[in-house]
Parts: sequence; C-alpha cells; structure tokens
Amino acid sequence: MNFQKWDMGSKMIFIASCAAFISFFFKWVDVGFISQNGFTQGAVFFILLFVYPFLMVIREKRMNKKLSYVMAILGIVFGIIYISSKTVDFLSSTINVASSGPYLFMAASGLLALGVYKRRN
Repeated sequence: MNFQKWDMGSKMIFIASCAAFISFFFKWVDVGFISQNGFTQGAVFFILLFVYPFLMVIREKRMNKKLSYVMAILGIVFGIIYISSKTVDFLSSTINVASSGPYLFMAASGLLALGVYKRRN
C-alpha cells in the first residue's frame, strides 16, 4: 500500500471511506438533552457500502465500477432515508432531530462516487 503512487480516484475513495467511518463518531441524533452517535443509532452497518471499493483500492485490484457506483448511490439514498426518518412531532411542531453525522456520511458517499469516476482500472 503506497498512498503516494495511487491515482487521484484511489486517494478519493480511501479518504471517503475514512470520512464515512469518522461520521459514526459524530452525533447522528441530537434532541438537545439527548444525543446519539452513529454506533448507538445502529447506522454503523452503512459502512458495508464502502468495504468493496476500499478493499479494491487497498489491494490495488481492478474495480467493478458499476457495483461501486451503486454502493455510492445507495449510501446517499440511505442517508436521505435516515434523515427523513428522524422527523418527529414535538409540542405541535415538526422538527428533524438528525444531526451532522448522516450529512457527513452522505458527503463521503458523494466523494466515493467521484473517486470511482476518477479511478483508473
């Protein structure tokens, strides 16, 4: 594993995978007096979407770009679904209690898609 000799796409995929993992340490739900990170929310399973592209970069193997695009798009879709599911009624008004974690995860998924596009096979 030599980060220096990787192409730009491989570096982006590596950074996106790290950012996705780091997002689980951020708050995923914040109600003010209660907050939970991605691990306690069970969102940590979303990282499975990054495993295949990450392993192909680390092993420096040829990547199935269609599969990797599907995983990146699913990351964005799951992020949107997660954020939408955190809308609650509170004191006769609707609020969304999703915090910064899912937004960082969605940004990492977008960076994953860009990295797959830029990566040379």
